[in-house]
Amino acid sequence: MTRSIFRLVRVLPMSSKNTTRSNVVSVGAPGAWRAVSLAAVVVAAGAMALPALAQTPAPTVSPSSASTTSTTPGASKADHDTDGAQATVLPITQVSAAADRDPAARGSVLGRIAPSVRDIPQTVTVVDEKLMAQQGANTIEDVLQKVPGITVQPYVLLTTAFYSRGFKLDAFEQDGVPVLMANTAAGPQDMTPYERVEIIRGSTGLFHGTGNPGGLVNLVHKRPGKTFVASAAVTLGSWDRYREEADIGGPLNASGSLRARVAVSDDRQRMYYDVGRQHATTVYGVAEADLSSTTMLRVGVQHQRTTSTPNLAGVPFSTRGGDLQLPRSTFLGSSWDTFDWTETRVFGTLEQQLGNGWAAKLSANYLDAGGDLKYGVAFGAIDPATRAGSQLTGAAYRFDNTQTGVDLQLDGPVRWFGREHHLLFGLQRLEATTQQRSASLNPSVNGKPVDIFRWDPNGVPEPGVGPFSSVTPTRTVQNGAYAMGRFRLAQPLTLVLGARVSWWDQHAPASTYRTGAKATPYGGVVFDLSENWSLYASYADIFQPQTALDAGNNLLKPITGESYEAGVKGQLFDGAMDVSLAVFRIRQKNRAQSDPSVPCVGATCRYVASGEVRSQGVEMQASGQITDAWNVFAGYTFNTTKYLTDATLQGQSFVDFAPRHLLRVWTNYDLPFDARRWSVGGGVDVQSETSATSNGIRLRQGGYAIVNLRAGYRYNKHVSAAFNLNNVFDRRYYQGLSNPSWNNHYGMPRSAMLTLRADY
Repeated sequence: MTRSIFRLVRVLPMSSKNTTRSNVVSVGAPGAWRAVSLAAVVVAAGAMALPALAQTPAPTVSPSSASTTSTTPGASKADHDTDGAQATVLPITQVSAAADRDPAARGSVLGRIAPSVRDIPQTVTVVDEKLMAQQGANTIEDVLQKVPGITVQPYVLLTTAFYSRGFKLDAFEQDGVPVLMANTAAGPQDMTPYERVEIIRGSTGLFHGTGNPGGLVNLVHKRPGKTFVASAAVTLGSWDRYREEADIGGPLNASGSLRARVAVSDDRQRMYYDVGRQHATTVYGVAEADLSSTTMLRVGVQHQRTTSTPNLAGVPFSTRGGDLQLPRSTFLGSSWDTFDWTETRVFGTLEQQLGNGWAAKLSANYLDAGGDLKYGVAFGAIDPATRAGSQLTGAAYRFDNTQTGVDLQLDGPVRWFGREHHLLFGLQRLEATTQQRSASLNPSVNGKPVDIFRWDPNGVPEPGVGPFSSVTPTRTVQNGAYAMGRFRLAQPLTLVLGARVSWWDQHAPASTYRTGAKATPYGGVVFDLSENWSLYASYADIFQPQTALDAGNNLLKPITGESYEAGVKGQLFDGAMDVSLAVFRIRQKNRAQSDPSVPCVGATCRYVASGEVRSQGVEMQASGQITDAWNVFAGYTFNTTKYLTDATLQGQSFVDFAPRHLLRVWTNYDLPFDARRWSVGGGVDVQSETSATSNGIRLRQGGYAIVNLRAGYRYNKHVSAAFNLNNVFDRRYYQGLSNPSWNNHYGMPRSAMLTLRADY
């Protein structure tokens, strides 16, 4: 029986596969030693700081790359227009008191705004480990493509891009510390080190500084507890998918004051496209120590290496924008195409309870990452009459990124005018160094005409790689100071006010860019209608520096993103189900526009900061448990975008590949027999038409629905199995559209996964 199931999992894909092994370029990770050294420094610093910090009396508690510009051909209107600058699903856990299941009550970026999700005057989504396991989500891409209102675009600047409310999500944090994850080449982020993902919609400049107004994504690391836990899982899936993972943690001494946790995973598979392969290995370790009754130190390290055959080319369209109906298994690259990415991250947190409810927290995060890319792919739109127009293009790139983020915060209650209020103060620094070096292939493959209808990935001889260019790294530094207060004006009314001052510098190879002190305001109100329902409204701001120059050779003032939101939040079923309804409007101003009074000289132009776009719509969410045995996660987004001021595109939509209507639903139910050992679940993702326009040619993807199913069986309290079937009806669709020449990517065909899990 087991063999039959495994055989079914492997044969479900409908397309034939070429299983030729691709070559892999090896990249070392010298930064790992520096990362480990930094961890030791963090631990030593915490130990040295302990004597002074421990003197404060307190109650006994247990504190629980600058953008890299793509030099590959075929930039589309979507690539240029959505970045804005040059280049909660609530946790589904066992039902208990609302505060116990509220992630904001456990700190991180949400806890800085309010003690509970319902008190945050913005739309919030939280995805926890249980939901990720039910959906079979093992990477950040898997997680975010199931979140309401989020659209996913593969292979944008050599990484996956995520969009919210029409804007690229470029604000990422880990444990509330800004990190380098967007706008730079990177491998897929495995979820092994993380216990949940938090997404805040709208502008988030108060706690992040620069970025687009679409929102913020915070990844929260797993932490060790005072009780022993262990788990292991094996997953078999379509296209020879094989994943192993293990997670173990608990106290290291009798009192539980010293705790540790280790998690590892190894994930390898062929891809649904010809000759494609991917192999990711992740190692994570974290330790916590209660240095005193009021002081806690946490330090951790994570390391991931991913090697893959990247599908950079995708498929082209015709010169008229027509779909060529190529098979989904089409791979218009070479069998020797490789992307090898390694990253090592070290992080640490020191928490100190100061007494009277006040606490201080210092968090740091260091990244050392790099990789090699080599490719030879088909590029060019196809003439429908001659079926010609594609030619080879290829190159090699080497990436080196480092980043250090630090966040220091102080928060606590005050009592003014007979009511208790809450204050928060913080300092933040993010320093990132990115370097992208290129090399030609030798002999060059560029310009050779190819027939994509008779393409053979093994038919392109592998060339050598010439010397890499010598490029000075780009160094970007952002410093900020922020403050926020939650003021209880009346029993049902809370006013939230905050502000941040940021300083931004970028030192590029040929120039230096700098903004002076830039203020970012934040404001909101929450009105409690009852114990379970509240109304809210908020205003939030963010800015994005620009590198374009005006006629006087001065840097354009930063792009600003103003977010307005109002809505209602509530809790049903004794607080087990969270629901929200929001209306929003975002205006992004000061976008660079060519100065008509200064003609361009070659490729050099001068600009004015006069462009403006608007995004507005409605979002609804419901997540949690209807009963102990039935959980639901659902969301609907209606979103329209428009160029308000633009020299050539005024009145048009500025992000056509984001659907106007987007519905995501997921549910799981424990069947009421056999001691509820059996469970069934599933979901549907429905979206309206999307498109992309490049050089006047429009590519279209009609609306579609993707259905996913799940069945689970719990043998006993320790051992369980689950079977996931995705894209049940094998719907053919494009997940990402770019331009007629290349970079249009199919969504994944029907696939299956069988997971066996043991938990102790």
